[in-house]
Amino acid sequence: MTDPISSPSGQKQANDIAAILQAPLVHWKKTLAGVLVVVAAAGGYALFGVYQKSQIQKAENELGAILTSKAGAERLAALEGLAKAAPAGARDGVLLEIAKTAQGLGDFAKAATAWQAISGTAPAGMKTVAGLGYATALSKSGQDAKAVEVLEALSISAPKTFAMAVDQQLAAAAEAAGQWDKAIGAFERMKTSGSVQNTGYLDARIAALKNKAAKGNG
Repeated sequence: MTDPISSPSGQKQANDIAAILQAPLVHWKKTLAGVLVVVAAAGGYALFGVYQKSQIQKAENELGAILTSKAGAERLAALEGLAKAAPAGARDGVLLEIAKTAQGLGDFAKAATAWQAISGTAPAGMKTVAGLGYATALSKSGQDAKAVEVLEALSISAPKTFAMAVDQQLAAAAEAAGQWDKAIGAFERMKTSGSVQNTGYLDARIAALKNKAAKGNG
């Protein structure tokens, strides 16, 4: 009588049974390995978050030390060095101080660069403030036409609470650039907004600009 297990078909059945019994163990090991990878990754992200936080704190401490111990060109140089190494979470604060310090020193080119960098990464409200700062620095450096471009873009994207500030600056920059129609448009928006009490002044400015535009076209 043939032993069913020692026969070829019996041996195959035994192997199949062993494979079935081992399958949960194999899959469990794979699952465990996957879990360990996820846990390790999560731990890595957590440690990275702690590291980032410590680096931001370090940069903020260095910023405070610079502001309390240095002034003028020395402060500006120290701030520029810090900006190169500061993590993203602290960089806007450093750039803001660079913009303010550069403007105070009359270095409007550096101020404009700093304001532009802030406007590219800051949240909505601060983005508008940075845009206004950027336009101011451009005008101060004689680039009124470029300032007009920046302010026109701001007039579209800025929150309504900033509309008056944007139009005031746009009117001044456009007039300085000889872009009479754009200056007139800014003054007219200020007038129709209802936020200005002395509309007589706006009427006078609009009339003067229309006169300049007529002479220019003549």
